Amino acid sequence: MQMQQAKRKAGSEILAKLLAHDAMTVSQIAHDLHRTEKQVRSRLEQVEELLRENDWGTIQKKPRVGIWLEADEAQKAQIAAYVHATEAAGAILIDDRESYVLYRLFSLGRKEGLQARTLLDRLYISGPTLNKLIRSIQRDLEPWNISVLNDRRSGYLLQYEENDFRGALATFLLEQVDDAHRDHVLNEYFYGVDLTGLKHIIVRLEHEWHLHFSNQVFTKMLIFLALAISRQDTPVHLRQEDVRLLEHYNEYLFAKAICTEIERIENVTLSEDDEFYLTMQMICAGFARSGGESEPIHSYDEHLIQFVDEVIHSMGTILNHDFSTDCQLRQSLILHLRSTVFRLRHGQSRTNELLGYIKKEFSQVYAASWMISMLFEKYFDLMITDDELGYIVLLIQTALERKDVEYMVVLIADFSRSYGELISQRLMSYVPEIREIHILSRFEKDNPHYRQADVVLSRTAVDDPRNIVVENLLTEEGILKLRQKIQKMSKKDRKPAWLFSIDCASLFSPELMLLQADYPNKEALIANVVDLLQKKGFCANGLYSSAIERERKMSTSIGSGIAFPHGDPEYVHESRVVLVTLKRPMLWDEQEKVDLIFFAAFNMNVEDERRRVETFYRELIPCLSNPGGLQSLRSARDSVRLYQEMFP
Repeated sequence: MQMQQAKRKAGSEILAKLLAHDAMTVSQIAHDLHRTEKQVRSRLEQVEELLRENDWGTIQKKPRVGIWLEADEAQKAQIAAYVHATEAAGAILIDDRESYVLYRLFSLGRKEGLQARTLLDRLYISGPTLNKLIRSIQRDLEPWNISVLNDRRSGYLLQYEENDFRGALATFLLEQVDDAHRDHVLNEYFYGVDLTGLKHIIVRLEHEWHLHFSNQVFTKMLIFLALAISRQDTPVHLRQEDVRLLEHYNEYLFAKAICTEIERIENVTLSEDDEFYLTMQMICAGFARSGGESEPIHSYDEHLIQFVDEVIHSMGTILNHDFSTDCQLRQSLILHLRSTVFRLRHGQSRTNELLGYIKKEFSQVYAASWMISMLFEKYFDLMITDDELGYIVLLIQTALERKDVEYMVVLIADFSRSYGELISQRLMSYVPEIREIHILSRFEKDNPHYRQADVVLSRTAVDDPRNIVVENLLTEEGILKLRQKIQKMSKKDRKPAWLFSIDCASLFSPELMLLQADYPNKEALIANVVDLLQKKGFCANGLYSSAIERERKMSTSIGSGIAFPHGDPEYVHESRVVLVTLKRPMLWDEQEKVDLIFFAAFNMNVEDERRRVETFYRELIPCLSNPGGLQSLRSARDSVRLYQEMFP
């Protein structure tokens, strides 16, 4: 692969020379490219073959004059595009064939195609291998509703809606192009767009508005602005209900200011839909704000506010904690969920690298959060993912721990003040034990804040017993590392109870306990459970399909070998819990094996049912952290006896 890439690069360099000069000798080309004349002559044969295959003209030769490119303007434009694409591809490919093919597909014009023969020759692969590669690419593009078509005449084509194309391309450039090469790739892909000028506009307005963006958000904005300029002939489309909502947000005012400045300086015209589309992307990415008071919650967020207030009430009941006066939790949930709703509505998945840690360390809150997923569907008609749910769990855990242990932290800054403020905001959001942060230099050890600090946080070691070193606090790995070290300083012993109260007794019954069962897979298990509920009149048709659909979109495993599957409450007549224990653990998702399953069939429309469900969650949580109680469940063989033991 690397040898093929080197040959392609050498041929592209020769074509670039021939495009730039009327005629050149072989020795001149060899001198300019720091190659031998023999190497140049060898590559010239490949270049001539390339020109013949694509009908891009010919290379003419004349003694004592040299060689030159005989091609019309259209052919030269196609050659120039090939040269630019090759240079960009050289930065991202190495041995990644899939990235190369994706880049080539994303680079196609609306009516262009990518010939299979071109890919076979460039990648040195067989036809079956190429077919396998295309199928893999199709799977990657499916979440964006993009199809790879194979037209007999044109070759491989992409079929898409413009919104989906822009989202998929931005994700590709952010996630599959190495950071060290991204600027080069962006300059090649957006050839003709002044990216440097766009960066200056974003930075200037960022300062004027007293904002600061993470590197990823900054780059994402740059990409979407470049797409708006380069793809003016293929406009985006937004739903009118989204437009009416977006125009109220501060993000829209900022997006409009950027677009207005670009139009003034770059002499281009951007549509109003481009402004709204950029607004939506900023909200989905999480709009970074600097200090000052939080953005007020407005009436147009009323639906979201109702949802958050209901979540706070339910989680307070379940966790036996009064969140009603916690304004910080309410504000954080509203701002976070605003982005969550837009991401889910527009198919922009967000990976939570802390999810495994959250499931393990905050298992009680995570178990209770399934109540949130049901409420989320009720309010927004969307299915929340476990990655998004993990972030909500983190905010609630933050509120639980906020008053338990509080530290004053000094952040040793070997970076700019604005960068330090960005880190401070991230720490205050995701590390609940931190009460306040002061940014100091290494030379301010006489500062009163330094003397009073509980933790001295830095990127490199400081001679201080309070020192915690975390190299990068803007990454989720960095936050995870800090949380683990902080928690070692504040971990408390808890002795949870096991038994349920009599209020939950009606949710269970011995005939809804399937002990020491054996199923080939979770689909068969859920089908059997739903069939049992349906025969007893507790649910209607549709519960099984809704539960399976949830499993496809998110894992209901909550760690410790426990799963908590559930379907849409709309199909439930009477709330019930089916308890299933397995003879041997079953692979529930790609990573987790489970042998203890609580299938929740809950009706959320009746107030009495709702209170009973909240009681169940509240009492289930301490049970999940009691190894002895869980072992009693796993080893039980008599459902009647187990029911009696669960309800004294």
